[in-house]
Amino acid sequence: MILAYHRINPWYPDDALSVTPEMFESQVKFLLDKGYKPVSLYQYIEERSFTNRFCVTFDDGFADNYFFAYPVIKKYNIRPTIFLIAHFIGTEKIYNKYKDKEKDRYLKWKEVQEMLRSNVDFGSHTLSHPDLTVLDRKHAWDEIFESKKFIQKNIGRKIDFFCYPYGKQNKKIRDMVKNAGYTGAVVTNWKGDFDIYALPRIGIYGHNSFFVFRVKIWRAKFLTKKFFS
Repeated sequence: MILAYHRINPWYPDDALSVTPEMFESQVKFLLDKGYKPVSLYQYIEERSFTNRFCVTFDDGFADNYFFAYPVIKKYNIRPTIFLIAHFIGTEKIYNKYKDKEKDRYLKWKEVQEMLRSNVDFGSHTLSHPDLTVLDRKHAWDEIFESKKFIQKNIGRKIDFFCYPYGKQNKKIRDMVKNAGYTGAVVTNWKGDFDIYALPRIGIYGHNSFFVFRVKIWRAKFLTKKFFS
């Protein structure tokens, strides 16, 4: 199964996108204690053995992934993928629902480079996080392809995975992602047929109790089995 997070921090208990560091660590530890093996997205696809495997992914590239998720990742030898909004990284842009310039900023490129050295993988979440399905073809292609080039230039490493903003995608967009040279792509709560460019993820949110998390894991186990059968 692939888990989808956004932010990890202790600051916003009422924010759906923010999971506390304590909850994040308890969720990771629960999976490990239950015998689940943490794998990268590369391993997830290559091994073709999806029972008791889990990937951790993060959307957007918020700086608190570095502040709070990164220590947990290193502690438990997790190899996650962080999907970056390419033109937000290393800038002073802040998502409009937040206000604090330090707490709510996006990652700096030097933080990305540090995490790269600790086996954190990075993917593209477009240049500017639009709904790709409402854009004209050229604009959608630029968001998909130019973000790949831009991130690769800044990290000196090939980008292989893509994440659709808002989970919005269709066959035309999936074909663009394939033609742009990505190995695969992820989408939250995909219920369609098998498609390496629409790998299903389970969204984990701040308002999810630990009981809800366990239910989601139970459901994800059967969804994953069905998806890859």
